[in-house]
Amino acid sequence: MKKIILFLNIFLCLNLHANDSLFTIANQDYANQDYSLAIDKYQNILSSEIESSELYYNLGNSYYRINEIHQAIYNYEKSLKLNPNFTEAKENLELCNLLLIDKIDKMPELFYKTYYKKLKKLFPKKWWKTTSLILIWSFIIIYLIKIITNRNFNFLQNIILVFSLLFFVIYQDISNDSLENKEAIIFSQVIDIMSAPSEKANKLFTLHIGTKVKIKDQIENWVNISLDNGNKGWVALKHLKEI
Repeated sequence: MKKIILFLNIFLCLNLHANDSLFTIANQDYANQDYSLAIDKYQNILSSEIESSELYYNLGNSYYRINEIHQAIYNYEKSLKLNPNFTEAKENLELCNLLLIDKIDKMPELFYKTYYKKLKKLFPKKWWKTTSLILIWSFIIIYLIKIITNRNFNFLQNIILVFSLLFFVIYQDISNDSLENKEAIIFSQVIDIMSAPSEKANKLFTLHIGTKVKIKDQIENWVNISLDNGNKGWVALKHLKEI
């Protein structure tokens, strides 16, 4: 068993080293303006189930250079999903959105919802989880010390408990967002948004390649989507690529 674990560790190390080398070579291809070669190498790394915000960011940059804006948007969105505070990815995504045909204005929302969304994006999901667990364990340790030493730590305990619960709630909310609020990018040039999941339904409006939509429901090969401006409708799943 130990030998098997050792071989697995060696294999994983070699695989990681190989992908690091491939990432470096891909970056060199990008620097040499061989964008298609860089894309192939970045995609090869992703195919080995290794991903990072930097990898998606570089892939987005490569697609932008060959004017595949929808692919660039998709990869910038993937980068920000892993690291919401990636400033360069945010800026490049905004530039790409300016090039889209569809200009979607966001509906105004209540101020406290805006601030809460900003709070959730201050740190990655993993940070909220780890910090909440550390605080919970700190609460338990302080409680044990209180029993052993018979000293009063009530104020400190209450502060730690409040923050641990708050951070854990935020972590759970972010997790629910990723499960319930699925998003996708349109990958077809022009699509009709229908009133029902059928080609025979009434056409409500059209959307163009690169536009981001929210997936609300799915019936077989049709998905119900919504936009930031409140518009809703049905579209064939084949036209979308989920982020």
